[in-house]
Parts: sequence; C-alpha cells; structure tokens
Amino acid sequence: MRIFFLMFAALVLLVQTVPARGEIQRKLLCRKLRGHCQAECLTFEDQIGGCRAELIPFCCKRRRLKI
Repeated sequence: MRIFFLMFAALVLLVQTVPARGEIQRKLLCRKLRGHCQAECLTFEDQIGGCRAELIPFCCKRRRLKI
C-alpha cells in the first residue's frame, strides 16, 4: 500500500512539473506573430491570442500607428 501511495505522489509531482504541449505551441505561435506573453495587454497593444499559462494568459502585440 505504501508503494502505491509513493508512486501516486510521484506521478502527481511529475504531471505538475512537465508543461502541457499546447502551452508550448501557443507560446511559439505568439512569438511567430511577433507578440509577447503578458498578464495584461497595455493600452497601446492588441490582444492577438492566448498563451494559456496561469500567470501570463494573453499574447499582446503593439498596434501600428495610423498616420
């Protein structure tokens, strides 16, 4: 019974330390779109997607100035 508990605890720790594949793919897509991951987009930035991390959920990109 102790072995089962230790294996279960190790599995839980492993799942928490290894990031999800989707999160990595979204961060790469954000960088490809020349954006950056932030907790909140600034007033002169547009939200162009999501990074889906716990603390940095938005992919932001600077707006182009219209002259």
